Order: sequence, then structure tokens, then C-alpha cells
Amino acid sequence: MSQQTHEAISRLAAGIRRALDLEEGRLDRTTVARAGELLEKTDARMNLGEDFTVVAFAGSTGSGKSSLFNAVAGLEIAQVGVRRPTTSLPTACVWGEGGEELLSWLGVPVDNRTWRESALDGDDEESLHGLILLDLPDHDSTAAEHRIESDRLVGLVDVVFWVVDPQKYADFSLHSHYLSQFAEHTTNMVVVLNQIDTLTTAEREACHDHLRQLLSQDGLDGARIQLASAVTREGVPQLRDTLTQTVSAKEAASERLLADMRSLAAQMRSELGEPLSDPTRLPGADRLVDTMVDAAGVEAVAQTVRDDYQRRAYRKTGYPPLALAQRGQADPLGAKHGGDRDDLIRAAVPETTRTQSARVNLAAHELVAEAVRSLPLQWRHAVSHAEKQSTAELTHTLDSAVTAVDIERRTPGWWGVAGFFQILFFLATVIGALWLVAQLVLMFAGVLVDGSPWLWIVPGALLGIGIIGSIVTSVTAASARAKGAREAGAEVDERLREAVQRAAAGSYLEPITAILGEHKAVYDGLR
Repeated sequence: MSQQTHEAISRLAAGIRRALDLEEGRLDRTTVARAGELLEKTDARMNLGEDFTVVAFAGSTGSGKSSLFNAVAGLEIAQVGVRRPTTSLPTACVWGEGGEELLSWLGVPVDNRTWRESALDGDDEESLHGLILLDLPDHDSTAAEHRIESDRLVGLVDVVFWVVDPQKYADFSLHSHYLSQFAEHTTNMVVVLNQIDTLTTAEREACHDHLRQLLSQDGLDGARIQLASAVTREGVPQLRDTLTQTVSAKEAASERLLADMRSLAAQMRSELGEPLSDPTRLPGADRLVDTMVDAAGVEAVAQTVRDDYQRRAYRKTGYPPLALAQRGQADPLGAKHGGDRDDLIRAAVPETTRTQSARVNLAAHELVAEAVRSLPLQWRHAVSHAEKQSTAELTHTLDSAVTAVDIERRTPGWWGVAGFFQILFFLATVIGALWLVAQLVLMFAGVLVDGSPWLWIVPGALLGIGIIGSIVTSVTAASARAKGAREAGAEVDERLREAVQRAAAGSYLEPITAILGEHKAVYDGLR
């Protein structure tokens, strides 16, 4: 067995076992039973090794498979025609020493076992050493026990040679019940058109082409077809060559097991349905988050933070007389100081209305319905149950997520700088104005008759610098306050949205994505 084949078998076996661990009802009972039987067969066959390759001749009544079996063996082992005993047991011919344990596993009676070689054969049969050739009961026998035994062994052997005859090679039951079921097993089967001695050359070509067409319809485009005659021995050497190649490769058993597993895995995948490419990122999850954000009043909180920032910043950086006048105005949060302003900000959030709650629930349901629409009924029921439990806690989860966010009240350093310059320029304005007013009063009173020009230049300069500085500082501070308010609001908005998103992905969607994740993991394990 090649390393690649061994790894593929081990991987699929692990995937099938994981699928069998699913809750009852997730897979069809027939598929579960078939999987259990295949795993048991795989363990048993791999333990028996590949020193021997088991090939079975299977066919319908009158196909001549027993005669062909004898022709290939070179001995009259299987009884033919009317002399064939009414038994449901197979006949075996073994090349080489050993094979008893494998024959016992196959259920071949001791009396029906023949070891092919004798001292008279010399090395004539050496190329077939390691071959166990079986002649199976007719798969279309009127005796039920014959059909049951034939079907059992077809499921156990490594390679099947389907022996058909010119009269019944197109039989519907053969193709629908057997050959079409071997679509994954083209490397482990050969179709032998027997009794070609009864056909002309043209008839042989016509039968061969028609058989090829039927096999293609069965999904067996790559199936090998060989022509033979047990009577004239035509094609028998070619059959022995095929058997020699099969035995020498020593991979037929593992290839058959791998083909069986791939067939079963495909059946399981079809029952599971196509999974989501990424169960942690459900299509439409953004719509649910947006709806939850609206219901949680995130925009209202962000706007409150912006307003609060603007008010506090203006008190620190606004033009002093105006900033002082604002201190007497009502605080939008209902408090004049910032002791617990984060609590006050949350208190400003409007309560979630029934309409908003209904929109959240509807968005959540639509999200889940879209995510599971390709899944089978059993999986949809499991997700629906998880959704109901999550939906019942959604409002509480949403409220907890929003209130858990720490809303930081910013006090940037530039506030102090701007406030200092506002006071400085305001004082300059006041001093310059009072100085000028005082000089004017003194001049009109006749006290100040003639003085230095600097007595007018200095206060005028103070007044001008104060006014211009106040304007520049106020404009700059106003721009900075607007920018800071936007940033503070945006930061809170982002953190609240992240909290809502975590609530959606965690407490609400986590039970659902866990089921979808399990579904994908099982499905991927069967690839």
C-alpha cells in the first residue's frame, strides 16, 4: 500500500467516524449502518495485509463465469451448468502458500478451497502467486441465499470481474443494481464479455461498443472491457495477464477500500448538504449588527458624548465672559459637574422600543434562515432550537454589552493652553480698553494736557492684540472643539458597535455558528 493511499484511507476513516458521532438523526440510518460495516471491514482487511489479492468472478446464470473460472485456473474446480450444486457458497482457487486466514474471513468453506500449484506446474504459475480467485454464486439466482452470498462477497473482495454474455450484457438489473453502484471503483473492476465464440467479428465489435456505451451511462467511463471465450480459451491469456498485473501491484485491497470510503463519503456529504464557506462569518450578519446598533441607541450615545464634549470644552476654552455665562445654563445631562458623567451619558440613551426589539428578532431570524437554507431538515431544526434560546436572551445580551463599555471623558491638554491664552488676551483687551478710557477721561478733565505718544500706543496695542488674539484663539478653539467632539463621538460609536458586534457574534450567534462549524468540520472530513 502506498503512503498516499494509506493516508487517504486513514483520513476518510477518521472523517466517517466523526460523522457517526453526530447526534442521532443527522444521517440516514441506512447510511450509518453502512458506515459501521465499512469501518469494520476496513480494519479487518487492512489487518490481513496485502500479501494476497482477492478477485471474484461474478455474473448471472448462463454467463459462463464458472467455465471461465476453470479456464483461468487451468483446473476443473468449479462445477458447471446442470452439474453445479445448489449451494450459495463460493469456490476458491489459491496461488501460492497461505491465505487460510483471509479465506476464513471471506467465509469460504474449507471444502471449497483449492491450492492451484503442484510439483508438475514448475514455475508456470509463479506470476500469479498471491492470488485468491473466487467463483461466486449467480447474482440473479432464483434462490435468495445465492443472491445474498454473492452480494456479500462482492462487497468484500478486492477486485470484481463481471462476467457477462452476449444475450444478457444489457440486462437492466445488472446495470442498475450492480454496475452503476461501482462508479467509484473503476480501477477495481473488469467487465468480461464471455462466449465471444458465438459471435462474428462484426457482432463482437457491435457488442463491445454497445457495452461501452452502457457502462458510460452507468458512470463507468474508465472501466476495462475484455473479450473472452471459456470454450475456445480465446482471451484467457489476456485475463491472466490482467490478474498478474493486479497481483504484482499489491494495491488492489487498499484501492478497493479507498474507493468504498470515497463512495460512502460522497453519500454522507449529499445527506449533510453544502456547508457555509466560513460559519463564523454568516451572510447578512452586518445587517443584524446594524439593526442591533439602532436598537441599542448607539447613535444617541455618540451624539450625547459629542454634545457633552462641546459643552465641557467650551467652558474651558471659550471666550471667558461667554464661557462664564454658559455655566449658568442647564446641563444637557442634568448635572453641572462631571462626577459620574459616564453613567449620565448612558442614562440619556432612549429605551429600546418593542418595534426595535421586533426588528432585531426579525433580522436575526432572517440571518439564520439564510445561513441554513441549504442544510437538511435535521440540521435546520438544531439551528432553530439554538436560535430560539439565543433570541430569548438577546435584549438582555444587548443591554449588557452596551452598558459594559467604558465611556472615557476626554480632557485634552490643549484645553488648558487655549484657556490660558483666552484669559491672557481677554486681560489684554480689558487692560488696554481701561487704559485708553482712563486717559480719555483725564484728557477731557484737563489733567492730561500733553503726554508721550507711547501713552496711547501701548494701551492701543494691548487692546488690538487682545481683540485679535481672542478672535484667533476662539476660532482655533472652536475648530479644535468640533474636531475633538467628532473624534470622541466616533470613538464611542466604534467601541459600542464593536460591543454590539461581539454580543451578536458571541452570546447570540455562537450557539448557532457552533452547530454550523460542526457541520462544516464533518463535511470537510469527508472530502
